[in-house]
Amino acid sequence: MKPFEPYKPKRRLKGAYAEATQLNHQGLQALCPSYTGLSEADIRFRDSVLLGKGAVKEVYKTFNNHTQRWIAMARLRADRGPEFYDMFVHEAWLTASLNHPNIITIHDVGIDEDGRPFFTMDLKGASNLGDRIKGPKPDRRELLQIFIKVCDAVAYAHSRGIIHLDLKPENIQADEYGDVLVCDWGLAKQIGETEDGEDEMPSALRPIDNMTLVGEIKGSLGFMAPEQVIPGSFKDRRTDVYALGCILHLIMTGHSPFVGSPEQILEATRNGEVMPPRQQYPDQHIPEALEAVIMKATAKLPEDRYDSAEALRDEIYNFLGGYSTVAEKPGFFREARLFLARNRIPVAIILCSVVALSVISVLFIQDLKRQQRETAQQRERAAQERERAAQERVRAETVSILYQGELDRSERERVELARKLVTSASNLKRLGIFIKPAETVREARKLVDSAFSLDPVCASARLQRFSLDCITLNFEAALRHQVTPDSDVADYILFAKGFSYFDFSEERRPTVLQLTTFLEHALRINPNRNALMERIVAYDYATRPDKDDYVSVVESLLQYANGQSDELFLEYEAVTSSLTLFHEQNVRLVVMDEWGSNECLLRFLSFRSFKSVGKGRFYLKDLHNLQIETLDLRSCETIVINESLNLPMLRTVYIRKGQLNQEKIRKAITANEPFEIIQE
Repeated sequence: MKPFEPYKPKRRLKGAYAEATQLNHQGLQALCPSYTGLSEADIRFRDSVLLGKGAVKEVYKTFNNHTQRWIAMARLRADRGPEFYDMFVHEAWLTASLNHPNIITIHDVGIDEDGRPFFTMDLKGASNLGDRIKGPKPDRRELLQIFIKVCDAVAYAHSRGIIHLDLKPENIQADEYGDVLVCDWGLAKQIGETEDGEDEMPSALRPIDNMTLVGEIKGSLGFMAPEQVIPGSFKDRRTDVYALGCILHLIMTGHSPFVGSPEQILEATRNGEVMPPRQQYPDQHIPEALEAVIMKATAKLPEDRYDSAEALRDEIYNFLGGYSTVAEKPGFFREARLFLARNRIPVAIILCSVVALSVISVLFIQDLKRQQRETAQQRERAAQERERAAQERVRAETVSILYQGELDRSERERVELARKLVTSASNLKRLGIFIKPAETVREARKLVDSAFSLDPVCASARLQRFSLDCITLNFEAALRHQVTPDSDVADYILFAKGFSYFDFSEERRPTVLQLTTFLEHALRINPNRNALMERIVAYDYATRPDKDDYVSVVESLLQYANGQSDELFLEYEAVTSSLTLFHEQNVRLVVMDEWGSNECLLRFLSFRSFKSVGKGRFYLKDLHNLQIETLDLRSCETIVINESLNLPMLRTVYIRKGQLNQEKIRKAITANEPFEIIQE
């Protein structure tokens, strides 16, 4: 055996490493030319070709040296000054915030070498919906499929609180391969956003008779709703529904609802004068159902239109599927015709069967007549039985065919029923979680389980089951059924992962120490889920048999709701049934959240006397409906009395001299009997 020798590095390897890592420029270029070319690309965009020009921006086709592909670039026009910069940037940001397969994708927003803003986006084909409609022999069914995608995109934007306000065929890219994109969100705004601030708009954009002088009106002639040309009118998602109705009119007739000079179109739009398309264009063979849809979507009053883009989209789905639309208000015979149209082959089979059976029956009856002389009485009875049997066979075959058709339709409706069950569970949870927490959770789980039995992959059912598990503090189950990262309650996972060993239920509740520890850590994990914490405590309080030492739980809940843990605490005296609140900062005793109960968080404790001690603001309204007999405000420096409240059991109020106006207190507080105010 050779004696042990220490390791000595080989000089050849060291030299090879130095040669590989210390290349000069020529060596590096030979080894990795693509990397070198990217690092030396001083000009990012080149070979720009103007595609179109608007009142505010120009759109170019340009080559991106960094990504090595052609893209579209929008630049602010050279003759537009700094007063247009923010308007241009806001359009880019708003469009970039919309992530939908039928909405144009923004890749980058920046400032060019001249200090002017630009943004880049996908470069699509030059064909838009207007081109497809005006093309040779347009396929109406294909155009309606494009229209459905446009409705989907608009409905998604509405769900994000954004309305487009300039929907028209030219702003909808639609190529021959099925790619549909809603573009040009320059006039879009948040739903409910007013027109305040127009005085600060660039002079070329100030409204005159609700028009914006940027080369065209604020909107597009022939596709604007009446409220867009009436000063001061409120605009919401039904404004976009009107524009969609105008686009549907164009698809079916080849013309927008209003024709004539700009002044005539504006006046007709303002008056809501949309003529029924079947009457205006009798040679276009427009289905009565789609005419009803167009007239409802383009109603003058917003409340007479479809309430959402989804509702309009569903009408087109129904029409293409052979079902009636809501707008046409179908009767029995209309529904029957549609049923026959949807089931032509089964109906034809039934008719042929009926004819065949009729022929066989006639021949059979003739044969019986030839035997009438021998068995007249038996023939008559047999004929009646056989005729009855034939009728039953026809009826059975008809029912079988109808049943199969309804079975196919029920399969489509199964998923929709599951979704409705989940919606019912969500509504039940929201309305009842603070009234009857345990019963609400049980019933909501039954609805969610029923939804899963209908649709095992229902994402909304998974979300509701996850939420219910979090409310009951069964985080072990919640982590087995996690929601997707884009869910509204995805951040609940932070709580679940922090307390993954929690597996509590209605029968098995955590100790007070465990619940208090969870609330304290929850404040550090995520301080923005006040309503969830109130639901957890409300459910725990309703299902916990022993509520001793619950003061620490309510104290932790108050600390979470107010985002502070060191300067807010409670002190409870059981002998005198008195509760004292200590707070150095402003404090609220209700969850200031639309998903909360809007009830005082102290309702989980039983006490007759309440005292507030602290320097921060104390809102008297937060004590509404508590069973307090004695209210001590002497040690509270700042008391806010801005709303009335009911304290039915109140007998005595203590205040400092000069602290509050007694008359103001009496007007603010309502009690079952007159109460005494003592100044000390």
